[in-house]
Amino acid sequence: MVKKPFTKLNKMILKKENLLVQLNVSDLQQLIREAVKSELENITEVFTTRKKDSEEESEIISRIDVCKLLKVSTTTLFLWNKNNILKAKKIGNRVYYFKSDVMDKLKSLA
Repeated sequence: MVKKPFTKLNKMILKKENLLVQLNVSDLQQLIREAVKSELENITEVFTTRKKDSEEESEIISRIDVCKLLKVSTTTLFLWNKNNILKAKKIGNRVYYFKSDVMDKLKSLA
């Protein structure tokens, strides 16, 4: 089993203890990498589901539901759509996303 170098620091952070630390750039980068990787793993666990049939994969969800799932604002979704990161589908005046697109994007980022 590989011991993570920052587990003691992570425990202190979780306890919300005040601390003053000096880190060199590479240690800070590693800490950030581990934190981001951990959060992405947590998010992908939420979205991991058993294989579904094609009808379920084409399920559409509202932008509010996507915001809740990804824990982002509607402004972020708007910008992702504008920058072709996560494309929205309009039906009338409403904006929807294919659940499969949201899941694929999430998997590609993890």
